[in-house]
Amino acid sequence: MNSARLKEIALSAGASAAGIAPAADLPELDRFSCAVDAVPPGLSYLRRDVPKRRSIRNWYSGARSVLVCAFRYWTPEMDYAAELERAGELLTYLKNTGRKAYQPALLARAGAKLSRYVLCRDYHAAVKEKLLAMLEEIRRAKPFVEGKVFCDTSPVLEKELARLAGLGFRGKNTLLLSKELGSYFFIGGIALNLDAEPDSPAAGSCGSCGLCQKACPTGALKAGALDASLCLSYWTTQAKQEIPPDLAAKNTGWAYGCDVCQEACPYNSLKKPYDLPRGEGKSSFGGYAF
Repeated sequence: MNSARLKEIALSAGASAAGIAPAADLPELDRFSCAVDAVPPGLSYLRRDVPKRRSIRNWYSGARSVLVCAFRYWTPEMDYAAELERAGELLTYLKNTGRKAYQPALLARAGAKLSRYVLCRDYHAAVKEKLLAMLEEIRRAKPFVEGKVFCDTSPVLEKELARLAGLGFRGKNTLLLSKELGSYFFIGGIALNLDAEPDSPAAGSCGSCGLCQKACPTGALKAGALDASLCLSYWTTQAKQEIPPDLAAKNTGWAYGCDVCQEACPYNSLKKPYDLPRGEGKSSFGGYAF
């Protein structure tokens, strides 16, 4: 099965973009390892499974190529205030969508905000469902094909694989930026035991733009790296301790996640067409059929 057919299957199953990355060692691991040396306690899991992160073949021994997909969850046309209101009481909303709330006091405050990625069904399950549907379709055409899906919870360097698959470049906010999709998208993929011609790595950079770094209220973004110990998203979604007073004083209302660096990014203000349907899907919460 050629690369074009694999990407066609991915798009038909709900991906907003798809590409092929080689199943090879990732030099990016060296940068990653330096970054995780200083992560706060809530992210200590990032220090585990280093060999698997170095090469996806160490995670799935049969891997010969990787189908990497982007799933867009937000566009400039969407009304954030309306979607937030639709969620209702925030603590209940988070519980009903399977998310743990470590800062309940923030959720009870007037004007509390949720990151946009939270305003839909939990993406871990939703994206994996789409990936498994892709794998099933691939196997209909090639019954010998085996694969293993990943989305966030596996020891896989997803952003680097996505860059190598041509889906975007690494921005100064450390996220993957697509000239077509911006950065409001999830990444997931399938390690496959078949050979497929890889795409060229995505070209691009933020150039002289530093709007995300200037916008970050706590100064967590520095020289293209993230200091997680200063990041409001870390403190509101993964830290079990209370937010330090000096950081809490700089919080502009975020109670679960933080979108400030993405809101500041020019790529997220571009109106681009996309084909993710609106609808209830398997959840009565959130806008997309995720």
